Amino acid sequence: MNTEQIVQGQLDAYNARDLDKFASYFSNDIKIYKFQESTPYLTGMEKFKAVYKDIFDSSPELKAIIDTRIVFDNKVIDHEKVTGRKGAESSEVIAIYEIENKLITKVVFIKKQ
Repeated sequence: MNTEQIVQGQLDAYNARDLDKFASYFSNDIKIYKFQESTPYLTGMEKFKAVYKDIFDSSPELKAIIDTRIVFDNKVIDHEKVTGRKGAESSEVIAIYEIENKLITKVVFIKKQ
């Protein structure tokens, strides 16, 4: 799989709310950051699975749609529109995925104000 296929695979699994398949695209030492913060708010597969299990369980209508995607070297930048998350109307985020050894190792989220 190439970089774009890895990110698309995790998006498809996210939209299916398939936790095991979704997690399979991420490294065991995954780090997720909020934009401009130097400390990740989520680190490691155990925490990752716990957070996303809660999201998937409480969001039966969850769906992310890609508005724009840029693939650059080992990074994919997606402008995502997310609906159905924990009852929220909708949200927009920029997600910057970094891939190493065919796994996502780092994600940085920029949330729309």
